[in-house]
Amino acid sequence: MTDGKLADIDRYIASFPPDAAFILERLRETVHAAAPGITESFKYDMPVFLWGDSHVFYVGGWKKHVGLYPVYPQAPDLEAELAPLRAGKDTVRLVYSKPIPYPLVTRLVKARIKELKARR
Repeated sequence: MTDGKLADIDRYIASFPPDAAFILERLRETVHAAAPGITESFKYDMPVFLWGDSHVFYVGGWKKHVGLYPVYPQAPDLEAELAPLRAGKDTVRLVYSKPIPYPLVTRLVKARIKELKARR
């Protein structure tokens, strides 16, 4: 973890009702499993996953959904899967009342890290 922000992220997740907190924690685990070595920080009042000094995405919990920000346009096959979850140009919305597509989140994390590696 980075910036000594682990306690802030733990408090953030704990501030949600149990069902939402469970999803937020499972998303956290999914991101770490997809990219060992990813770190976390807390910026703009929400958790952010980092690869090196670059963000993978921010996670914002809301009353009825969790948002992933920013999720830039992806390869056509991945974007086709994300399309029903898009809530804005660079936003993916995962509604608590629907099954959370954790495998899709894994592919999204891996695609973002591939993009970041290509920039180096």
